[in-house]
Amino acid sequence: MTSTSPPAVDVRGLSVRYGGFHALRDLSVNLPAGRIIGVIGPNGAGKTTLLNAISGFTHVTDGEILLDGRAIQGWDIRRRVRAGLVRGFQTVRLMERESVLTNVLVGAERLDQPNALAQLFALPAQWRGRRIQERAAHEVIELLGLGADRDRRVDELPFASRRLVEVARVLISYPPVILLDEPAAGLDQEGRRELAAVLARVHERHPSTLVVVEHDVDLVKNLCSHVVALESGAVVCAGTPDRVFGDPRVQLAYFGRSADAPA
Repeated sequence: MTSTSPPAVDVRGLSVRYGGFHALRDLSVNLPAGRIIGVIGPNGAGKTTLLNAISGFTHVTDGEILLDGRAIQGWDIRRRVRAGLVRGFQTVRLMERESVLTNVLVGAERLDQPNALAQLFALPAQWRGRRIQERAAHEVIELLGLGADRDRRVDELPFASRRLVEVARVLISYPPVILLDEPAAGLDQEGRRELAAVLARVHERHPSTLVVVEHDVDLVKNLCSHVVALESGAVVCAGTPDRVFGDPRVQLAYFGRSADAPA
């Protein structure tokens, strides 16, 4: 189904160059609002660089990035987060000796915060703000099935649960745009299915623009309604999973065979 609403993120003519290497080359793509979007491609295709450029973690050489129609390429990371654009990373980055709850609360950056005066004098606004954060943390912890581990240290958890804690920290404020870089990395098949089910459940309850960089073809096909395929820093194809995975260029770049070749 084609949406008539403007894209949540509109990338126009984006280039990222490191010395003489072009990580992204004149890349243009729309990331539709309110959809789960898969970004695929072989290693070195520019997937993580695209997320880094959108979220402000890398310098953009040329081009424009629009968030709900506003140009953001000159914004710093904090301003993008405040505007509702939050990303997660491929490598789990947690406070190992702290509890699940404490780790998830770190993601409350976007929630309403009391001003400096209220924090300094412990005014009621500070306590109200803290209660809002804790309620949000408890909600997302339960939603992701981590309730039984809420008070455990994360270094005591299996890897699949640690990955969910990382996702919970990103989701705590239910930002309008979420960028996840290979959230299923390191998970076994059961863990991947669980993660996909969790993301689908969260998106159903809190529809957002969820962009997932992922190598797992089955996960992308089952989870995403829109797919963007990259190769050598450029878009090869974008559209429904059937269209993208059936495209001969994607077949050749991603699977090393043409669409009409025997599997």
